[in-house]
Parts: sequence; structure tokens; C-alpha cells
Amino acid sequence: MKISKKHHNMIEQQLLKELPIKIVNNVITYNDYVIKQDSQEYWNLYANFNGLDLVDRFYLRISALMAAKNYEKSKMREFKLILSMDQLYAKLHNDITHFRYQMKKTNDTVKKDNYLFRLQECYAKISDIKEQIQQMYRTSF
Repeated sequence: MKISKKHHNMIEQQLLKELPIKIVNNVITYNDYVIKQDSQEYWNLYANFNGLDLVDRFYLRISALMAAKNYEKSKMREFKLILSMDQLYAKLHNDITHFRYQMKKTNDTVKKDNYLFRLQECYAKISDIKEQIQQMYRTSF
């Protein structure tokens, strides 16, 4: 089903009014927590109580947002789970980039097959992690 951009924006604005999330200039605010992107394109989660105190860094914005919610409610087990899944996602994403580069660079067919196998393995793992993160997001918000 196709929806127009205008209708999509209206739905998005209505959803943002219902959630305690504000987005201004690529800075996300969730209650007393601020999520900003740094120069290395990681998402930093800050606690905004007496100034900005760095809580942790995340590769995915969605992970930082879920972590802020769990950190606020002192659910450290869930916070650590989100952090570890995010770090694994970042590692696999870097591995995919590396294996793609190595496949293009090498002329040896055995090495190409090895890189292709490792690349397919990384794609399978990263899609599972992405699905788990999306499921966690749907259940948390």
C-alpha cells in the first residue's frame, strides 16, 4: 500500500507527539537523555542531569534510544544486552566492508571463495541481529 509523503509526515508527527522523543537537528532527546552523533558517526548517549555526562557509545541510533529508555528505568541487564548487540552489529558491518574490499582486490580464486563464504556468513548473522534489534524496539516503544 502506497501512502503519500504528506500523509506519511502527518503520521510521523502524530507518533512523535505521543512518544517522549524530540528530534531537533539530528539530536534526539528522550526525557533526561540526549543522543548525539559524534565525528566518527557513532551515537553518544548522554545523561542530562547536571550537565551532559556520557553514558555510552552506540553504532545504531535505534540502539541508543532503546538503551536510554532502559538506563532510565535502571534495567542494566537489558541495557548491557542492547550494548552488546550493537557492538556485534558494528563489528559485523566492519567485517562486511572489509571482506567486500578484499574480494574486489584479490585475483586468487581460493581467497575470493573464502571471502565470499565469510561475507555470506556475516550477512546471515547481521540480518539476525538486525531482526532482534527491531523486535526489541517494537516491544519497548
